[in-house]
Amino acid sequence: MKLRNLLPALLLFVHPLNAQDTSQTFLSLKPTGVENFLSLHPDYDGRGTVIFVLDTGVDMGIDGLKTTPDGKPKVIDVRDFTGQGNVRISGARLEKEDGEFVLENAERTLSVKGVDKLGLKPVDGSYFIGNFDEERFKNSNSGVKDLNGNGKTNDNFVVVVFKTSQGGEEFWVAYFDTNADGSLEDEKPLRSYHEKFDTFQIQQAPGRLPYFTFAFNIFPEAGTVSVFYDDGAHGTHVSGIASGYMIGREKHFNGVAPGSKLVGLKIGQNTMSGGATVTESMKRAYLFADSVSRVWKQPCIINMSFGIGSVIEGNADMELFLQDLLRKNPYLYVCTSNGNNGPGISSSGLPASSKYVLSSGAVLTKDVGRDVYSASLSEDIILHFSARGGEVSKPDVVSPGACVSTVPNWSTSDRMWGTSMASPYSTGVTSLILSAVSQKYPGLKIPSQVLFRAIKNGAMHMDGYTALDEGAGYINVEGAFSVLEKMIKNKDYEDTEDYNITAYVPSMANDRAPNLYFRDGSIIKDGDTFRYNISRVNAGEGKKFYGIFNLESNSGWLVPVQKKIYFRNGQGTALNVRFDKSQMKEPGLYTGKISAFPEGRKGFPEFSMLATVIIPYEFNGSNRYTQTFEKEVLQPGRHKRYFINIPSGTGNVTIKISSDGKNYAQAVYRLFDPDGENIYTSQLLNSDLKEAEFTSNHENLRPGVYELVVHGYYMAKQASVYNLKIECSGVNSLNKEIVLDTKNRNISVMNSFSQVKQYELTGRLLGYRKEFTAEFNGVDRYVYPFVIRKNESSKEFNFSISKEDFNKFTDFSVIIYDESGKALIKDGLNYENGEISLENTFGEKDSTKLSLELIPAFANKAGYARVEIKEVTSISSPVEFPVQYGQSSRIELYPNVEKKLKCSFEAPSYYYPADSKPYGKVYFRSIETDKVELELPFLFK
Repeated sequence: MKLRNLLPALLLFVHPLNAQDTSQTFLSLKPTGVENFLSLHPDYDGRGTVIFVLDTGVDMGIDGLKTTPDGKPKVIDVRDFTGQGNVRISGARLEKEDGEFVLENAERTLSVKGVDKLGLKPVDGSYFIGNFDEERFKNSNSGVKDLNGNGKTNDNFVVVVFKTSQGGEEFWVAYFDTNADGSLEDEKPLRSYHEKFDTFQIQQAPGRLPYFTFAFNIFPEAGTVSVFYDDGAHGTHVSGIASGYMIGREKHFNGVAPGSKLVGLKIGQNTMSGGATVTESMKRAYLFADSVSRVWKQPCIINMSFGIGSVIEGNADMELFLQDLLRKNPYLYVCTSNGNNGPGISSSGLPASSKYVLSSGAVLTKDVGRDVYSASLSEDIILHFSARGGEVSKPDVVSPGACVSTVPNWSTSDRMWGTSMASPYSTGVTSLILSAVSQKYPGLKIPSQVLFRAIKNGAMHMDGYTALDEGAGYINVEGAFSVLEKMIKNKDYEDTEDYNITAYVPSMANDRAPNLYFRDGSIIKDGDTFRYNISRVNAGEGKKFYGIFNLESNSGWLVPVQKKIYFRNGQGTALNVRFDKSQMKEPGLYTGKISAFPEGRKGFPEFSMLATVIIPYEFNGSNRYTQTFEKEVLQPGRHKRYFINIPSGTGNVTIKISSDGKNYAQAVYRLFDPDGENIYTSQLLNSDLKEAEFTSNHENLRPGVYELVVHGYYMAKQASVYNLKIECSGVNSLNKEIVLDTKNRNISVMNSFSQVKQYELTGRLLGYRKEFTAEFNGVDRYVYPFVIRKNESSKEFNFSISKEDFNKFTDFSVIIYDESGKALIKDGLNYENGEISLENTFGEKDSTKLSLELIPAFANKAGYARVEIKEVTSISSPVEFPVQYGQSSRIELYPNVEKKLKCSFEAPSYYYPADSKPYGKVYFRSIETDKVELELPFLFK
C-alpha cells in the first residue's frame, strides 16, 4: 500500500524538474516585470519605436540584430561620427593597359581592374577611387590586424565610387574589393546603408567566420566614403540588451524590446582606450538623432553607455548642451549609464548627472549571477562599481547590468557587466512603454520628463540601499506603465512643469548643487537651517501659473520648516529645512528625501529633493588617532561605508583589514577621496589563505572626509566577518616640497599628533623627474617624444587638469606609441588627475624612442585647455644612502618637536636630462611593526 501511494507522490515531485523553464537567465527579464509584461501584451514589444545606440558601432550581421519579429531589418541606419572608417576618394581615370581596362588615380598609386565589366555605369563617366587599408587596424581594440586571414597585415582594399542610375533613379554607389584581388568584377554594388540596408564582409579562410559586418555612407561632396563597423564590441553588446531578437538564433533569448528598430551611431574611436570619443563626436550624434526624431513619426530613444567622471556635477559642457537640446525637444528620450566609479558616493558620471537624462545604475540579478558568473546569491544586488549620487539625484533607477548579449564574430566573450549594460536595459523598458502608449493611445505623445517620472515612480525599493545607491529604485516596466496610465487618465502629461532646484553645498566649486550635501556634517549645529531655492524652468514664458504643494519628508532627522510652498507665475520659492541632530548621533551616512505633492491631487510627487549629511569618524588624541572595528559582518555583494575625517597635519594613513582567523571572509576595500574619486582598491581578503590580512599606507592625503567602503565579494560562499583598523600618523615634512642640493641635505620633520613614534630611517635615489605643460588652443592633439634608456626601469606620467577645463571634455585619451606607431599603452583620464606608466621591456637596447600622445575630446569644437605633466623616470638600480638623526639611523618623534634629518649621498652619478631633477625618498620604518609607514619624496638640484 505504501508503494501505491508513493508513486503518485514521486510523479508530482519530479514534474517540476522535467518542466521546461523558458525564463531567460543569461539576460534576465523576470525581476523587472518585462517577462510578464510581454506575456500579457506581446505586441507591446517595442514595435513602433527606434533606439539610437551611441557607442562603438553595431554589427548588424550578428544573429539577434538581423531582424525584428516581423522579419524586417532591425538596424535601419548607421553613421560614424569619429572618422575612424573614413576613406578619402579622388577622381580616377579608366585606361586600357595590356588589353585590360584599369582604373587609376591621378598619382597612379591606386588602381583596380574589372570596372568596365560592372553592371552599373556612371551617369557622367566620372569615377572616384580610395583605399581602405589594413594598416588602420594596427591599434584596433578588436585585436584584428589581418582582415582576410592571408597572413599579411598590409593589404589594401580598393573602393570605387560613382553616381549611377537604375529604374529611373539616380544614386551613388560603391564597389569594394572584398578579396583584395585587384579586380571589382566579382563584387556587388553597395549603396549608403540607410537606402537599401546593403552590407558586406571580408571573408576568412574556409571554416572561419568573417570578423566584421561593414556598411557604407557615401558623401561625394566631402570626397569621403565612411566605412561603418564595430571593432569595439561594446556597442553591439549594448544593442542586443536593448533590442535583440533571437540572440544566437535561440527562440527564447531576446533583448528587452525585441520589436524595436535600431540606429547605430558610432561615437567611440576604437583605436583608443575603451573606444573613446573624439572632439564633437558625441554632440554631432545627438544632433543627428534630434533632427531625425523631428521628422520620423516613431518615438526615438537614445541609449548612450558612455561617460567619464563628473567633477562639477551637472555643469559640464556636454550636460549643458543636453539641457538645451532636450528642453527644445521634449520628445527625444535619452538614457545613459551612471558610471562605473562606485561604490563611493558622489561618483555619478558625465553626462549622467544631467537631470534631463535617465541614468541607470547596475544590478546583478541572482539568476545571471548563478548561470553566467557561478555566484550563489540569495538576492539581486547593486554591483560594487555602480556609481552613486550625492550632490545630484543620480542614478535615477537601477537596472540589470550584467548579462550575455550579442557581440561581433571577432570577440572572444559575450558576457559583460557595467552600468553600460544597465542603460540599454532601461532603454528597452522605455521602448516597451512607448510601444504600449502608441498602440493603446494612438497619437498621444508623452514628454520625456513625464515618462521618466513614471519610470521612477514605478520603480521598486531594494532593501538595504539608499537613494544614493538605487535612485528611485529597481526599474519595473509593469509599475512604470501603471503609473503612466494614471498620469494619462489625470492628463498630467499636459502643460508639464520642470523645476530648477539649487542648494548650498560647500564642497562644490560654486557652492551650489541640486541637493543639500554636507561631506562633513560635524560642523552642523542644532538650530541651523538650510535652504533649497526652487523655480519653474518655464517661468519666463509669460504664462499664468499658480501652484500649491504639500511637503513630505521620508526621514525623521530631515525636517522641512514649511508644510507647504507655492509658485505664482514667474515667482520662485524657497524651502527651508533643519536637521534634527538628536537623530544623527552615530557616525555614518544620512540620506533623506523631501517630496512636493500638488495640493488637491492624489498621486505622485511633482518634484523632490535629497539631503545628504555625513557624520564622520574623528581621529584625535582621545582615540590615539585610531579607529577599530571588530567582527564586522557583510553578506555577499553588500557593502559597509566608513567615513573618516582625516585631520590637518596627517602624514600617513594606515588601513588594515583582516580575518579573525575563525570566521569566513572574502572582501575588498576601496578608499574614496573627499571629491568621491576612488584612489585605492585593495586585494581580496580571503580567509582561505594562510595570511588573511592586508595593510595599505596612504601618504600626502589632503585633509577632509574620506570614504572607506568594504565590499563583500559577490562570489563569496557566505557572509564575511572581518576586522578593520584605521590609524592616522602626524609625522610629516615641514616643507610642502623637499628640494635638496649640494649645500643643504637636511630634511625637517615634525610629529603633529600626540603619539610618540619611533622609526628606522633609510634613503634611496630612485631616478629623475621633469615637469612641463601641454596646452591645447584650438587643437585636440598633443605629442611629446621621449626616450627610455637601458638603465631605466620605467616611466610614469602624472597629469593634472583644472576642474573647469576637464568639464569641457567627453573623454581624454592617453597613448604611448613606439617608433612604428604601434600603441604600447592605451589609457584615459576618468577624472582631472591621472597617470599612465610604462615598464622598460626593450631588452639591452641603449635607448628606445617613444612618444606620448594626449587626445582630449572636446564636447564642443576644440577650445583651450591646459594639462600639467610630471614625467617620473625610475632607474633600474636605486642608490641607497644613510639617513640619520644625529649619529643614529633611528629617531623618536615626540609631538610638536622639530627634528632635522641628514641625508648622506653624493650627487647622482646616473644620467638625467638637464631640464630634469633627480628624485628619491626617505623611508620611515616603524620600530613597532617593522613596516614602512611613511615615504617622504624629495628632489635634488
